[in-house]
Amino acid sequence: MKAYLMIIPVIAFLFNFGQLQAQEEMEFTLEELKSQVLQNNRSLQINESEFRKARARYRQTNAAFLPQLSVSHNFYRTNNPVQAFGTLLNQGIFTEQDFQIDNLNNPSAISNFTTALSIQQPLINIEKWAQRSALNAQKEAQQLQNKFEEKALLVEVEKLYMQLQLAYKGVEVLEQTRKIAEQNFESIQNFYDEGLLIMPDLLSAEVRLNEVENEYIAAYNQLQNLSDYLLFLMNRDANTVVKPVSKLGLNIVETMDASQIETREDILAVDLQTKAQSKMQTAAKHSFLPTLNAFGNLQWFSDEAFTTNTRNFFVGASLNWNIFEGGKNIAKLQEENASLDQAKLEASRYASNSNMELEKAKRQFREAEQKLNRNRLSLKQAEKAYQIRKDRFGEGLERTTDLLRAEQLQSSMRLAYNQSIFEFNYAQLYIQFLANTYTYEK
Repeated sequence: MKAYLMIIPVIAFLFNFGQLQAQEEMEFTLEELKSQVLQNNRSLQINESEFRKARARYRQTNAAFLPQLSVSHNFYRTNNPVQAFGTLLNQGIFTEQDFQIDNLNNPSAISNFTTALSIQQPLINIEKWAQRSALNAQKEAQQLQNKFEEKALLVEVEKLYMQLQLAYKGVEVLEQTRKIAEQNFESIQNFYDEGLLIMPDLLSAEVRLNEVENEYIAAYNQLQNLSDYLLFLMNRDANTVVKPVSKLGLNIVETMDASQIETREDILAVDLQTKAQSKMQTAAKHSFLPTLNAFGNLQWFSDEAFTTNTRNFFVGASLNWNIFEGGKNIAKLQEENASLDQAKLEASRYASNSNMELEKAKRQFREAEQKLNRNRLSLKQAEKAYQIRKDRFGEGLERTTDLLRAEQLQSSMRLAYNQSIFEFNYAQLYIQFLANTYTYEK
């Protein structure tokens, strides 16, 4: 009977334990994981692409200052009187005979090749200058936001590392719990064989063994899920199991009251976005002003391709003022005014929400600290209570259900205490992140 009751949980446990051992484990320190994520994470690479795009949009506004150069080479053949007359002049081959009435009215067809070098130089365009300033602010905001998201990702990696430590600790606790459950089962089996206990007691012990096995399977799956996610963040195939070099332990940070939230990158980025929108509003106002541009053109004319028989030029300046464009500029200014109001409100809301999140995190930390102290005391009490009941059970003074309940409570409190260590450590880390006191080195 004993072999029959034990064989199913034993086979199941060994099968899952063998699966864990068969997986190739690769040990990482926290700094190694961070380094791998910084180098290979695809989200960070996407953010870098976004920054390059913002920088390229800003560089496009160099056109507000730098000249535009173009070169062209054109060919035409014509007997149009006006065009033929001008072509003869441009080529410098006009003769007195060409003044004859018949030649003027019915000229012979003439070929012309024109090589032209054109330049346009912006001089004054206040609207474009303001747009350039706005795009520069957007570029800087993207850079700050990327830095914030990089820091947030590293905090996530550190959290996952602590969760992995907790998962390995949980597997370790459950392995110890299973040994205790097996010992209790053997004691209950012996008492049953001696006729001191009844079948429900023996079945309750087997149920407890199955419960431990279910908890172990869940802990093992959680461990693998965390490992797979870390490998995903590192852009590596999930064919190994990440194992932390260090074990779960209490970590206490001294400077928990320090805060530099006003200089946090995401808040600065939101402020820069508001500044960019203000510049866009300014650009919309300046769209009502005139623009001044200089231009020049150098041309070579010939009846043969790519030759420079004659040359002429012209230079000048152009003052353009679009006084009314059907109300488009007025409506654009109204849109930018509304967008600026929205940006200011969103920046204010974001700052308030960030401060609220920090205060919430501080309360969660105090709660985690109290929970840690309570669970530490409860674990000691649960271990003591189990030992007392185990001794009394050996003397025949304790019921089987009370022994199993005490053993289950001891195991639960061990897991709960480890969980509270993780929550305490992470609460500290999260406060550092929100308060902008979290530091890392690339």
